[in-house]
Amino acid sequence: MPNLAWYSHEICFWHDPGPGSGYVPVGPGIEPLRQFAVDPDLRRSEGLVRASGVLDRFTQVTPVPATDEELLLVHVPEHIDRIEATSALGAGDAGVYAHVNYHSARAARLAVGACVQATAAVLDGTFDRAYCLVRPPGHHAEPDRAMALCLYNNVAVAARTAQLRGAARVMVLDWDVHHGNGIQRTFYEDPEVLYVSIHQEGLFPPASGLVTETGAGPAVGTTLNVPLPAGSGHETYLAAVSRIVAPAARAFAPDLILVAAGVDAGGHDPMGRMMCTSRTFHTMASMLCDLAEELTHGKIVFAHEGGYSAWYQPMLVLGTAAAIAGLPEPQDPFLHSLEHLPGQRLRPHQNRVIEHLESRHPLLAGTGSGSGSGSGESANNGAGSGVNGAVTGGVGP
Repeated sequence: MPNLAWYSHEICFWHDPGPGSGYVPVGPGIEPLRQFAVDPDLRRSEGLVRASGVLDRFTQVTPVPATDEELLLVHVPEHIDRIEATSALGAGDAGVYAHVNYHSARAARLAVGACVQATAAVLDGTFDRAYCLVRPPGHHAEPDRAMALCLYNNVAVAARTAQLRGAARVMVLDWDVHHGNGIQRTFYEDPEVLYVSIHQEGLFPPASGLVTETGAGPAVGTTLNVPLPAGSGHETYLAAVSRIVAPAARAFAPDLILVAAGVDAGGHDPMGRMMCTSRTFHTMASMLCDLAEELTHGKIVFAHEGGYSAWYQPMLVLGTAAAIAGLPEPQDPFLHSLEHLPGQRLRPHQNRVIEHLESRHPLLAGTGSGSGSGSGESANNGAGSGVNGAVTGGVGP
């Protein structure tokens, strides 16, 4: 049985990007509304994991805030200063759609601290696997600016920490429904970090996360974007993991796997148009833990990112946590509303994105990863939009 750690902090639940509608703050035409990212929802997620008994399998660890030295591994000083100053005012925008309250600066340091400390503990053998249930999220934050609810780039700082602690090669898998532009930008020219993103094509940020973005200079091939069409569900995500993520990981041979484990690809999430269920996240997390056992002596860290369905986020977090703990998938009272839908099957236009990457991505071409293992429907039917949007870069906001 692996030795598991659970990192969370009450102050992370106190971060609040403020009232508005969606990610837009109160203003002309915007009536005050309970913000979708308020973190009683995340507290409910931890509550469900505890009530189910799954949290008993983990050692609970209270993180300490990240230091300036740690933040500066990724971010410029001016970025840190802006977050601290805006938070000290009690409210404001610390970047681009990155609203904060009085507690946000400390919560953001705690979120980074949790990921950094979990990574260090896994690398030194204190724990085998770790899960960080933290807010604010991080994968959109760039070295010089906060963006889209993300203040500091939690996973990017953790990856830099891993490199300093002797990990020669780090793999970051990001399955948040949005593309992690901040992680990609941080490591785009670093051949020692493989960044793989499975996201909804063209959702956010605009014109980011294209299949043609594969890295630069000596790092060509160490960025791998899997932009799936809207409406993708269980079979498509599992195909992406088995046919893209796993072969890429084996070719890269990492010493550590970090997972930016957003759950906003869930079928009830208002910020995406995907169809994933708790079963999907449980299966993907199980596959990644198995991959870590094969490649990294089991060393893997999961960090929560997005998730905005007040009722479904807790179940998706539970599914992820249960898989990390090696437990069966949880009973999901919402599963019946999603699992029968046609979008749960791998469709031809979705399969073509995966086939394109299997045959053309620098890290995958020639590895024999192309299995042609799509469903019979995928293999035989020609309907669908193909990968034109993914390949040519046609995206929208």
